[in-house]
Amino acid sequence: MKKTDLFSRTEYPRHTPARTRTSPSRSPLAPYVLGHLPADLTAVAHGRGTYGELAAKQCRILRELDDGIPQVTDADSAALLQLDLLFMLNGYLPAGPSAFPRPLLDAVAAQRARFPMLDLYLSYETLIDVNCAEWDRTGDIRVFSESRLGLLERDFYLGHHLAEPPARIAFDLLRALVLEPDAVGTAAFLEGALHSLDDFRSHMAQYGRLPTEAFHAFRPYHMSYPGGPRGASGAFMPSVHLLELVLLPPTPQYGVYLDESLPYFPTWARPLVTEWRTLSGQGDNVMDAVLDGRLKLDDRAATTLLRVIDTFTDFRMAHLGITRKALPEAFAADARPTRKAIAAQAGERDVLGRGAPGTSGFTVQGVLTNAVYRLLAARRSLTEFLD
Repeated sequence: MKKTDLFSRTEYPRHTPARTRTSPSRSPLAPYVLGHLPADLTAVAHGRGTYGELAAKQCRILRELDDGIPQVTDADSAALLQLDLLFMLNGYLPAGPSAFPRPLLDAVAAQRARFPMLDLYLSYETLIDVNCAEWDRTGDIRVFSESRLGLLERDFYLGHHLAEPPARIAFDLLRALVLEPDAVGTAAFLEGALHSLDDFRSHMAQYGRLPTEAFHAFRPYHMSYPGGPRGASGAFMPSVHLLELVLLPPTPQYGVYLDESLPYFPTWARPLVTEWRTLSGQGDNVMDAVLDGRLKLDDRAATTLLRVIDTFTDFRMAHLGITRKALPEAFAADARPTRKAIAAQAGERDVLGRGAPGTSGFTVQGVLTNAVYRLLAARRSLTEFLD
């Protein structure tokens, strides 16, 4: 399957195929994690094995590698080895942290001690950036599921990987407008941002075709660690938040979300998100620049900016609908999250309130409806300003 052919309806072979290998894996645990871990987890999930048996097998593998602490010497290999260790560790999440084998925890901690930039948990950066970079390099990708479900899980990760660059381009184009509002070509910059946002939405819309069965097969391995770190969630996809910050000023409730989320964004994104949260809060965003007259819009530019907001809203609404379908328990039974209903809310919801959380650990309904609410409020303000 071509890597852009996400969630196709074809029949799949038993094992997830890799693309033509261009170079060997840099992790000594790759043969096990790629070749055996999904089958081992499937066996445990279906009662054909136990977590105790899984731990015994994995600890034996670790003992055979440098007395339980696999060794690598460079940062890239260390990140890949940590990915493998964390995939093994997260395999126990359905049983709870008490099932984590001590030798596996020790190996994860030893890696972090040697390479302090590594995460001690399966983060978005490790799962998506490191994992998909290895796909780009060798054709191998780590998944928890077997067979057809494994391929659908693979495409879920690759979808985030492929969607990130267009969203980042849209952010860069809007950033240029905010930083130099007097520059020539406002409409062209907005049209470029709209085109990139369309590409981003197209990639992310594929998730509407992800069978619920596949999502629920791998979701348990991404849940937040009870009493510990949040899980690896699309909620921490950085360019989406950079795009919102350059477009709209941050609200207090969005600030709560960012306070809690920042440590879970990829390392490269944290200083950029921090910078643009500050700048946007000071008025350096597209909406404030238009409303206070710094950024002048002719008819073409005004029409395009409205389309940018609408396209971003379309993505947020599609994401909301997909999530509600996959996780109905995370929404109030009588919740009908239409644009009209969200616009009529008294304000944003509490993202830390009680309720069924997603893998990110936030209240799902609050996070997703708040994102739509902010965009709808911005569009209303812009329309009133332009009339």
